[in-house]
Amino acid sequence: MTTAFIFDIRKYSIHDGPGIRTTIFFKGCPLVCSWCHNPEGQTPVLEVMYRETRCIRCGACVEECTRQAVKMNSNSVVTDFEECIVCGTCTEFCYSEAREIVGKEMTVEEVITEIEKDIPFYEESNGGVTFSGGEPLLQKDFLIKLLRSCKLKNIPTAIDTCGYAKWDSINEVSKYADLFLYDLKIIDDYKHKSLTGVSNKIILENLKKLLSLGCKVTIRIPIIPAFNDDDKSIKEISNSRYANTLLQEVNF
Repeated sequence: MTTAFIFDIRKYSIHDGPGIRTTIFFKGCPLVCSWCHNPEGQTPVLEVMYRETRCIRCGACVEECTRQAVKMNSNSVVTDFEECIVCGTCTEFCYSEAREIVGKEMTVEEVITEIEKDIPFYEESNGGVTFSGGEPLLQKDFLIKLLRSCKLKNIPTAIDTCGYAKWDSINEVSKYADLFLYDLKIIDDYKHKSLTGVSNKIILENLKKLLSLGCKVTIRIPIIPAFNDDDKSIKEISNSRYANTLLQEVNF
């Protein structure tokens, strides 16, 4: 894989690992969490994002769409995604910036160039680069190339992962990553499946295997009202096999 879809690059990040970091957001995620704060990162391809609250209903996007995929319907703008080819024409003529293309196809060299710009910050703060998403493991081959390049340049790396991936992928990536930021949302498999779309059995099993390798792991628990903030859920997490040695960080 020589390119990957990246939907954001955040500089001076202080919440995605130690020190000052650059966070690279990969597009595509196997989970569909109902509380997702990066929904634009869920699909693994380029897409047109529409912010209805910004739209002024001028109709310019409708007029300029060469595929007639954008239509005005009862004073709202709708897109026929079967016809849309994500050419970007509608975004160019959107005067209120309600429409934009999410995602950019980038090479390893392009991503590394962005990372290298912040090396002085990494050195002064013991920071580095964090590969996040979406889920970076979905584009594993590209991720490994980035990790190798960073290691050659002595840039510390972290992987922010939901853990829902083939073990072979995680095992291979673990050879090059300095730190894993591992999302652990809830122990109850039924609740996990109902609000993320997938079982957590693979996630927990991968975490167990990752720890057995002696990798550096920080477990991060997002506290979601009505999902895992009840006494039962908190007790299940605190009483789990991971709690005593690895419950280092809780994100509210």
